[in-house]
Amino acid sequence: MAEISGGELIVRCLAKEGVKWIFGITDSGYHPVMGAVKEFGIRWVAPRHEAAAAHMADGLFKTSGHIPVVMAGGGPGTANLLSGIICSMSEGVPVITITAQRRSQVVYPSRIGIYQALDQHDLFKPVTKWNAVVHSWNRIPEIVQMAFREATSGRPGPVQIDVPDDIMYEMGDEDSVRLLEPNQYRALQPEPSQRQIQEIARLIKEAQNPLLMPGTGVLNAGAWDDLLALADLLNCPVACSSAGNTVLSHDHPCYLRPYGDAWIKARQEADVILAVGTSLGELDVPFDEYFGALHEQKIIHVDVEQKNIGANRPIFMGVVADAKATLSEIFTELKLTGVKPSNGEMIQKYREIEKEWWADEMQGYKDYDGDMIHPVQSILAARDIFSAEAINVSDGGNTALFNAIYIRLFKPRSSLGLFEFGHLGTGIPLAIGAKLANPDKEVFVITGDGAAGFNFMEMATAVRENTKITVIVHAEESWSMEEIAQVFTIGDVDNLVAVKQQPIRWDTMAEAMGCHGEFVQKPEELLDAFQRAKDSEKPAVVCVKIDKDANLVAPGGELFEQVYEGSSGE
Repeated sequence: MAEISGGELIVRCLAKEGVKWIFGITDSGYHPVMGAVKEFGIRWVAPRHEAAAAHMADGLFKTSGHIPVVMAGGGPGTANLLSGIICSMSEGVPVITITAQRRSQVVYPSRIGIYQALDQHDLFKPVTKWNAVVHSWNRIPEIVQMAFREATSGRPGPVQIDVPDDIMYEMGDEDSVRLLEPNQYRALQPEPSQRQIQEIARLIKEAQNPLLMPGTGVLNAGAWDDLLALADLLNCPVACSSAGNTVLSHDHPCYLRPYGDAWIKARQEADVILAVGTSLGELDVPFDEYFGALHEQKIIHVDVEQKNIGANRPIFMGVVADAKATLSEIFTELKLTGVKPSNGEMIQKYREIEKEWWADEMQGYKDYDGDMIHPVQSILAARDIFSAEAINVSDGGNTALFNAIYIRLFKPRSSLGLFEFGHLGTGIPLAIGAKLANPDKEVFVITGDGAAGFNFMEMATAVRENTKITVIVHAEESWSMEEIAQVFTIGDVDNLVAVKQQPIRWDTMAEAMGCHGEFVQKPEELLDAFQRAKDSEKPAVVCVKIDKDANLVAPGGELFEQVYEGSSGE
């Protein structure tokens, strides 16, 4: 019989779940956890800010599927973590959040004047799928198991375990508690019934112009090969959600670029749409004008989360099921029924529409005659330098819109950004999490200078943790998205407020933290600078002086505006 602390018991529970990383700033509230992690093969990664810990966790999960853990000290540390966990909730990331808390004798309820005391349970309740306070040492395994079950069931999402100091440090008999294997208390995601599969297969087979609309649920389920097999079998167009944009390689003949004319036209003309693993949210513009007639178009909506189905658009058929199981079984059923690929006529039509649209998009860039760097030049140069397997991280306002339209991606889980909450400053910590999970892949960030300022100190974390990432900062010295908005709303260009930024040498700041730095002012310098940054053994920052005027009007701006204002048909 041996006695172990509550902190070590937590670590043993996490190890049972295969946890390999914990993100958190050192804090006496969980020193017993920190003292046990090495014994159980868990790596502690310390950011410079608690919110960045959550973003790193998001990057880890989105590029690998590993369930991440974050920890924060009681009071200020937990408060700092809140904004990061809100992002995890919006993005559907199953972050296991463990917060330290003052001793049980003075909290819940807190006494007046207690130092760093905060009702952390109620604070996190609205932004997590589930949360609980640990009130006794021997319930630690049960509560950790409940947390993992809640975080991973249905649509993934963050959970919180609040652990008072006395429970964390309490010693107990290791033989008095039982640690179960994950399969002993967690079920697999739901599978569709055979009747549902047969009905879906019938609808698709009878369709004249079917369309596949995959989202992040396909990525979470690891179902990209199943989606690819179905697309090839049908030879039909694929219009990915903005967040699920790497489900299919961008060079696949069935792939349509999000927000492009062909992407919109295919959604309008499809008679049957199979939407899998997506909520059809605002960034996928679920307005009438971007879909077919409600009484004619049949949308089959498949998602693991019941409340997502039909939430943003009326549907013909809803199925609560796992994306991988559903796509695989649809493919098998269609093969059995002898379905044949289409003749490619519709694919060719959309390819021509996309070719014309893309030519128009590129024309604005080709017509640029300034002597500075256009944002598209930087993005295209980066795509030339980094490999097809590289992970691209996007951050910022207009910079993120340019990146979304002009970057080409070829591998599943190779795109990172906040596609629902839109939180600025996530790029660098997302990249660090992605690199930890994918040490053999290149990871490059394209960020605006406004967004870069939020978490730039995490470049010191990248150096300390030896995570080789390359950060390209588009330094246009303006909050560009807000500047153009003020031009239209205020009208007086001489009376704009708080949109100008001072010049900053991001490369010099990075070098001061031990990074490799590059400064680029001319287009002809881009490729060599990006190559040196990529080849450096250190984390690298490239400060690219962007033409602010060229950056003001971003592609897809009209569609993005409808997120706030609604469509003209509403």
